[in-house]
Amino acid sequence: MKLNRFLIVFFLIFTFECRSEIIFIPFEKDDTPTAYWANTSAKATLIFLPGGDGSFGISNKPNLQPSWLFKSFNTSESKIALDLVIMDSRTSLGWKNGDVEPRYQPAHVDRIKTVIDYYQQKTQLPVFLIGHSNGAISLASYLNQSLENQKKIKGIIFSGSRNETIVKNDLNLPILVMHHKNDTNSWTTPARAERLFNEIKVKNSAPTDLNFVDGGFDEGNPALSGRHMYAGSLNQAAKFVEEFIVKNIN
Repeated sequence: MKLNRFLIVFFLIFTFECRSEIIFIPFEKDDTPTAYWANTSAKATLIFLPGGDGSFGISNKPNLQPSWLFKSFNTSESKIALDLVIMDSRTSLGWKNGDVEPRYQPAHVDRIKTVIDYYQQKTQLPVFLIGHSNGAISLASYLNQSLENQKKIKGIIFSGSRNETIVKNDLNLPILVMHHKNDTNSWTTPARAERLFNEIKVKNSAPTDLNFVDGGFDEGNPALSGRHMYAGSLNQAAKFVEEFIVKNIN
């Protein structure tokens, strides 16, 4: 009986409802589609700003399941339970020929702020942001727009960041720069990620961390798969993110 009770508690702590809740957050004349996975044991909310062109049509996908890095959170090996959010875009945020100009625009940053505000109110939990590849440009734009934007969140994770990612403002916010040490994507080199870390560390009065993911394998287009996307190393990348959140949750 005690064992069965333990297994039930274990199950409740380390699993969550996989069915996504698609939530449209009003913004000016339209809305921002988001996917939300709740965890009754969550201690923080993690909002993901995806790379690519930022537009994945998540609202058209029934019973959307956590994928990529999100698949490695909220498991029996997780260090913290999280509410998970993906911010989608109805229109392309640019990608072809390296052009991501829409991610620099004030309207894009304002959308990010409405998503943060909505989920802060909905979950009543501290919010962390993670942006991968082109999504790191969105994070930098968010920080560069106003010093006040830092106050809305508990921390930021730059993952597989684009080479031109630059943070201009002074910072007082926990930040993690995470990258695969053998990323072969020419747009997202490990050397430039380390440079981003060093640039942020000089500006930041809060903790600034650098974690290099290793192992895994390459496959297909290096901008869309392989080590750039932590193929074969997703659990290690998730562990770095979880440890960062645990360290900075208070």
